[in-house]
Amino acid sequence: MIGTAAWRRRGVVLLTAGAVGAAGTLVAMPQATAVNPCENRVTSLSLDNKQRFAGDGMLRRYTAEVNHPGSGAWRDQRSKVLVNSYPANAFPRVINAKMGGREKIGSMVKAQQPQAIAAINGDFFPPVTIRGQSDIRLPAGIVIKNGKVVRASREKMRFVGIDVQGNPTAGAVGLRGNIAIGAGQAVDVMGVNWQTVKDGGVTVYTTDWREQTPRPKGVVEVVINRRNKVVQVRTNSKFSGQLGAPVKSGTRVLAYGSGASLVGAGANVDAKADLNIKQATTSGVKVQNGIGRGLPLVEAGVAAPLGCGAYSENGNDSARPRTIVGWTAAGTWRSITVPGTEFDGVGLRDGGFGLSNTAAIAKKVGLEYAYELDGGGSTTMYTRSSKGKWTRRDLYGLDTNTGTYERDSVNGLAFATP
Repeated sequence: MIGTAAWRRRGVVLLTAGAVGAAGTLVAMPQATAVNPCENRVTSLSLDNKQRFAGDGMLRRYTAEVNHPGSGAWRDQRSKVLVNSYPANAFPRVINAKMGGREKIGSMVKAQQPQAIAAINGDFFPPVTIRGQSDIRLPAGIVIKNGKVVRASREKMRFVGIDVQGNPTAGAVGLRGNIAIGAGQAVDVMGVNWQTVKDGGVTVYTTDWREQTPRPKGVVEVVINRRNKVVQVRTNSKFSGQLGAPVKSGTRVLAYGSGASLVGAGANVDAKADLNIKQATTSGVKVQNGIGRGLPLVEAGVAAPLGCGAYSENGNDSARPRTIVGWTAAGTWRSITVPGTEFDGVGLRDGGFGLSNTAAIAKKVGLEYAYELDGGGSTTMYTRSSKGKWTRRDLYGLDTNTGTYERDSVNGLAFATP
């Protein structure tokens, strides 16, 4: 854990220019392009009640109304909003299921960060197909936990979290570097626990990949132990039946794609592997804890900075439950939960706010930077009492006659104090 003194340096890591595509890839924007922020207006923000939780955290419950500048009365919305204000020394830590698995946020925080003071759901998890099995759920973006890369690609993808100094940061991060075995040729590292083995490089698989979930097969695979020594080389003619096998405890699998497979096939047992794998961020900082995220909702105090159109795609103007995370100008963290109004009977949730309307609320409650996490049926928030009891809070204002379903998630953020 980073020392307390470091957490008090509350400088904010600024973002580089650019936007992020739907798949999470950083997309450079022409410098001459001017975007007018979406001018949503919070017409009412009424405090229903407030409640303290562990670590001097504060949960405030509001009823809010927002006027959208676009046409269509359905864009003007009214709903409940929950705002968690965390103490100045609180910071987010990643809680996660193994790649390919899902767990409830309540279960993850109790098992992984029981001394945290609150927890929210995290990244999106669209379905992917691996080796013929469809509907495998993996985080859409990166996972960096306690400085360790759990999941990332060479392609830079957007994230939110903290750097190694404890500063809030958001931008994009990927991998750079290479892997060489013995005196063999160095090959570019293409990913860690990624859903594909990309051609021309090597993808690393660790025990962070769930055993029960099919793992992508390399054309050639080299298994190394904790000391980075080669213990097995798998090819189409040698140990071929173990290509794509689960990663055994104490080992990692280097999966070579076509175009690099001859390099992997030339590895010798007992040779030493040199893994030169580093983070590559748009801001140049090293990430300590981070997960993938959606669109920026507030940046440098500007709400909906990408313009109305960017927040209306894919039905994002519709009233939906939302999870937002960000920080104030002083660098203290806050999260926003839009719980919605009712369950539909099968676990989905209705009602809430459109994305740009949520951005206006985020600015109104004091966020200088705010980012979208997964929402809809994934919207979940827990707080811990000073006596250690965890309570689910995202049901406020919901009609729960049809149930209190909690969807399993791939990861989340738990807020902890040193």
